[in-house]
Amino acid sequence: MKIKSSVTTVLIISAIILVSWSSSRMGVLARAQGRGEGRPGGQNLSPEEQNLARGIMTAADPTAKLKAAADLIKKYPKTSIRPRVAQTLLDQIRAVADASQQANLAQEYQKIFDQPSEQEMIMPVLIDAYAVANQPDQAFAKGSEFLSHNPDSLNVLVDLMALGTDQAKKQNPKFIAQSLQYAAHAIELIEADKKPANMDDAAWKQYKTALLPSVYQSMGLLNLVKGDQAAAKARFIKASELAPSDAFNFLMLAGMLNEEYQNEAKHYQSLPAGSAKNDELNKAQSMLDTVIDAYAHAIALAEGNANMQQVRTQYLHDLEAYWRYRHNNSTEGMQQLIDKYKSPAKP
Repeated sequence: MKIKSSVTTVLIISAIILVSWSSSRMGVLARAQGRGEGRPGGQNLSPEEQNLARGIMTAADPTAKLKAAADLIKKYPKTSIRPRVAQTLLDQIRAVADASQQANLAQEYQKIFDQPSEQEMIMPVLIDAYAVANQPDQAFAKGSEFLSHNPDSLNVLVDLMALGTDQAKKQNPKFIAQSLQYAAHAIELIEADKKPANMDDAAWKQYKTALLPSVYQSMGLLNLVKGDQAAAKARFIKASELAPSDAFNFLMLAGMLNEEYQNEAKHYQSLPAGSAKNDELNKAQSMLDTVIDAYAHAIALAEGNANMQQVRTQYLHDLEAYWRYRHNNSTEGMQQLIDKYKSPAKP
């Protein structure tokens, strides 16, 4: 039995429904990076340092604040308030709505705050600004240059991977190879528990728990666009193990398993009658049962998710057809299988 529900269709739908992970991850990242706001500073300042610091605080806008900060850092590069000033200006730049202005401010920040930790703080802001401004080439150029000197910068690795995934969904495959490379290294760092210096233990635990399945998920999408379905399937399986309540992984897996089944069904139909064809029938039916289970899992987890209703409706239609084919045109037991995979109700 064949159902016309190809991986290509699923991928197109995925470009619509997978819209929140990058922004939500950025929220976690922004909070984690904001941990530096409480660092000590401001002790034993000279009168001139105090005046220069006051000039930063009273400056009218981020551009003026950066100019005032440049005066302070040029004259007192080791001032005790440098970390606090760097963090404050980072937050100011991050809040700028215009992407082009934000990118320009971030580059000015880089000229003033040239310490490795400061550069690492501003680089994700610069990458995101270029992404919003639809300038992925500039984002990858700046990010890749930074990574050539700081290869273990998890924030930058993940930001570039996220941007490359977004571009792949927009049918721009230019950055797939780089994005897969950065994603693989990000996974190595996370699984080795290499906590970034600017995160405390609590932030790191939250960050890596949310991030790791998302990185595997992005690798699944990148490999799918690349044409490596086996690698894509493996990454989605891993993502589903790490985030068992994330419906998207199961939607993608169900689509890929269905594609495998349909190919097997075509092979079966091409064989002449005989024992070999009977063996292939058993194999095809076993694969179909796996598809049925995957469809039920995806349908259950996607329930109530408005962004996933289009694909869920299609999958429900396909599941019923498959179920009837395997159960003498009856739907008895199908809803029970779906219910088995529903997330437990929250208390």
